[in-house]
Amino acid sequence: MRKSVLLLVSFLFLSVTLFAQSRIVSGKVLMPSGEPAVGATVTFKGFNKGTATGTDGTFNISVPASVKVMIISGIGIASQQIDVSGKTELGSITLSNSSKVLDEVVVVAYGQAKKTNITGAVATVNGGEIADKPFTSPDKALQGEVAGVQVSSASGAPGSATDILIRGLGSLTAQASPLWVIDGAIAQTGDLAQNTVTSNVLATLNPDDIESISVLKDASATAIYGSKGANGVIIVTTKRGRVGKTRVSFSAETGGNSIAFLPSNKSCTTPEYQTLLREAVINAGLATTTAQADAFITSPNGYGVQPANYTDYNTNWLKQVTRTGNQSQYNLSFSGGNEKTIFYLSGGYFKQIGEVVASSYIRQNGAFSITHHANDWLTVSAVVDGGASTQHTPFNAGFFDNPALAARFLLPWFTPYNADGTPKYNDSLNQFPLNGGPWNPAYTQVHNKNEYQQTNLRGNVALEIKILPNLKVTSRYAAEYTDIAEDQYLNPFYGDGYSTQGFGESVYSRYYDYTWSNFADWRQNLNRGGDIYFDLKVGYEAYQFNSYILNAQGQNYPITLSLQYLAAASTPLVASVVPEDNATTSEFSSGDINYKDRYVLSGSFRRDGSSVFGANHPFGNFYSVGGTWNVTNEHFLQNSRIISLLKLRGSYGQVGNANGFGNYSALSTYSYGKTYNNNPGEAPSQVGNPNLTWEKINTADVGVDAGFLNERIVVTADYYDRTTVALIQGVPLSLTSGFATVNENVGSMSNKGIEFALDVKPIRSRSFLWDLNFNIAHNTNRIISLYNGKPIANGLFNYSVGHDAQEFYIRQWAGVNVNAGTPQWYTDGTKATITGSYDSANLAFNSKYHADPSVYGGLTNTLSWKGLTFIVQLTYNFGNSIFYNYGSYLNSDGLYLTAFNQDEEQLKSWQKPGDHTNVPQIIAGGNHNSEGSSTRYLYNGKFVRVRNIELDYSLPKSLVGKAKLDNLTLYVRGTNLFTFDTDKEIPFDPETGVSSTTNFEEYIPKTIVGGIKIQF
Repeated sequence: MRKSVLLLVSFLFLSVTLFAQSRIVSGKVLMPSGEPAVGATVTFKGFNKGTATGTDGTFNISVPASVKVMIISGIGIASQQIDVSGKTELGSITLSNSSKVLDEVVVVAYGQAKKTNITGAVATVNGGEIADKPFTSPDKALQGEVAGVQVSSASGAPGSATDILIRGLGSLTAQASPLWVIDGAIAQTGDLAQNTVTSNVLATLNPDDIESISVLKDASATAIYGSKGANGVIIVTTKRGRVGKTRVSFSAETGGNSIAFLPSNKSCTTPEYQTLLREAVINAGLATTTAQADAFITSPNGYGVQPANYTDYNTNWLKQVTRTGNQSQYNLSFSGGNEKTIFYLSGGYFKQIGEVVASSYIRQNGAFSITHHANDWLTVSAVVDGGASTQHTPFNAGFFDNPALAARFLLPWFTPYNADGTPKYNDSLNQFPLNGGPWNPAYTQVHNKNEYQQTNLRGNVALEIKILPNLKVTSRYAAEYTDIAEDQYLNPFYGDGYSTQGFGESVYSRYYDYTWSNFADWRQNLNRGGDIYFDLKVGYEAYQFNSYILNAQGQNYPITLSLQYLAAASTPLVASVVPEDNATTSEFSSGDINYKDRYVLSGSFRRDGSSVFGANHPFGNFYSVGGTWNVTNEHFLQNSRIISLLKLRGSYGQVGNANGFGNYSALSTYSYGKTYNNNPGEAPSQVGNPNLTWEKINTADVGVDAGFLNERIVVTADYYDRTTVALIQGVPLSLTSGFATVNENVGSMSNKGIEFALDVKPIRSRSFLWDLNFNIAHNTNRIISLYNGKPIANGLFNYSVGHDAQEFYIRQWAGVNVNAGTPQWYTDGTKATITGSYDSANLAFNSKYHADPSVYGGLTNTLSWKGLTFIVQLTYNFGNSIFYNYGSYLNSDGLYLTAFNQDEEQLKSWQKPGDHTNVPQIIAGGNHNSEGSSTRYLYNGKFVRVRNIELDYSLPKSLVGKAKLDNLTLYVRGTNLFTFDTDKEIPFDPETGVSSTTNFEEYIPKTIVGGIKIQF
């Protein structure tokens, strides 16, 4: 009994002693501007636990009495140390302007790192820069944000895909877009639709749930991803909870959208078209006067144009296929927790009705994350986000059911509606015949359907075990599941479905992939002061991808508009199932050694084994080496009043490309579904190649990060040289083999370029801030070698040694003969000889005509005064040419008159000897093949676009505090508001995607929204 009492007293005494040795430390962290530092990490030297600041910048944590140094850090926040010896209430802590950029923490492959230790080219975009933007997906919000990242949208359809290239085109036949990693999951991106015109799997990810995006551009940053990192890596980190009270954030916005760019070169009106018709008839010798020309045009033996239409109607078809769209979005989130457990929960709704008829996109999404520190050595976490969306998109390209095509092709004297308001088709005036197009969009866009439904889930579960204070092991299972259902219906009464009495197609697609990563992180100090150390990471990873696509088609529908699903079709056409998969197993490692934050050497190595490649080369090794000299930390610069940051970087490495050319390209395969003598059969379908292996990209990068005047001016500049070797190409085979080509690793290509980014703070005071960000990039692409040096035809391009992979290879237009009004071409690329015969002109290169821009980038101005913030972002693109795919139809010089409308440029045609113009004489029946494909239909792709304008007003804290709120912000935003410095003759939006060809896609929208954000 006595021993028990003594033990109890001892325990109570020890508890009191331990309690007396701890204290509560609290305070508030402010940015240099005076705004709260939200989500900053607060830790203490010698103490394992930490906390994070809330939305008002405050923190509160119990720490041992012995701690003396508090460290404030975070993503995008410069690390700063504070002396807290014996203190409890710290009051307001304003981060100093002298905090160095090198101390900032950014997300990199498999973790985070201080900028001091980064030897590669890494750029970061904070989630706040893309949140609440009126875009359907985060990739669209990256345009103009990062030097060297080319972002372009060929289509403006709600929920459409976006083209992204990092440092140029890295492959001719394999995938050239970057790898996306979302919360550790290798994400599917781009257009996964089989039938829909354009879709974007990333559109289910709500930009409002994103904490940060890191763009990894060189081998030092990407080589740890091995065979998947060839074209750069984009790492997305979604939001996590914060220690402290539960915080609620709500935002709502609504607005409208319209066409962003209306070219000055429009379609002809009826009076303008009359001028062209009369001119064409007279020039062809079919009439000598205007009256005779009109008689021929309206005569049944002539063009047969109905006189009433020809004189009385003037339809603006662009207005008929477009409208004022609208959109709205709502987001609600909860976050909070304590020192052991933090959580984040959100939900959102987005709806966009496009500015083109029959286009819309609706998304519901949610996200949840939880992190639990079970004890000092074990942390468990789980993250999941998902979305469900429904998209309606009209046809594009040359489909007669394409409203964008109808707006340019339909004759202006056609009218869309009957007197009773019903849409016209096959009417008494013989407009819109049943078996010819383009179709009347007033009918087809109401009675046809093209629907795309997508469900997407992605996330991870992870365990982090701290074995030693400087050694931890992480096991993370990340996965993504995508489910897509597409339904198309073409009505039996009119349009593309008329000839088959209706047509339907249904496609079901299912994608599942997982990434299981297991890795250890070891940091070891090499001296007592701890300022010489190394970090080492080693790990194993398994990846598997599975897809399943079911397609069915049918025709002959009931004569009704109420039965639109495929089950109503009486004649089946197609039924097919295509399952595919691939797998990769990997070992990887990376490490760096740091000498007093002055010199850092880094390296990485990864060995991948892939099911995609041949039996003789299933494994590939990828690596990088890099170094940096943080000159700022040298003694001779520490007291400099001018140079506050100077970092020199250099790296070299090799990464691989295993995506985009098929999962079974190395195998000899047979296809089934054949018949032989009325029995089931099979047939060889592909020649295998057991030696097929990765395309490899060798990248060298040198860069400098410099800051001046206490980082009022920060400059980042890089030069890179990327060489792709072992390009995968189809090598010709003797046709006696039964096959035309076999895939082999032959050929090489280079991309060389420079990038420059500038961040300037011309004014930085307690009440007013002006921040200016500018970036520009230039890339030169060249093909170095091909199989036997022979060019490879690729549509408008021709892969050829010594040329840009996207250099146009077409006949060279020499203009109009000033004396005769006839077309002229150069006989070849030397431009030494001119011919009037289209057949005598040869296809040729011209180095100034290429699809990739010479320079591109963005400029952002941010002005803040008290609670007001005004942001203007410009994006620009110069030096590329765009091919007008349908220019030969709409600038036909008389060939397609009365069949299709013509561009107003035709009104500038040659009239008399001595006229200098680019449009030949208009002649009924055409003018010596003047409409043939040539550089005549290339336009300058330059443009400057006001990508984003934003005006925010945050109500004063003293006012919102009375309503028990932390923050209330009102805002107005506009995207794609103005486009200028374009080719004056261009008849379409100059933003056309990385291929720089027009395909009558849905117009890119101009959007204006207003909204509110509330936090409490």
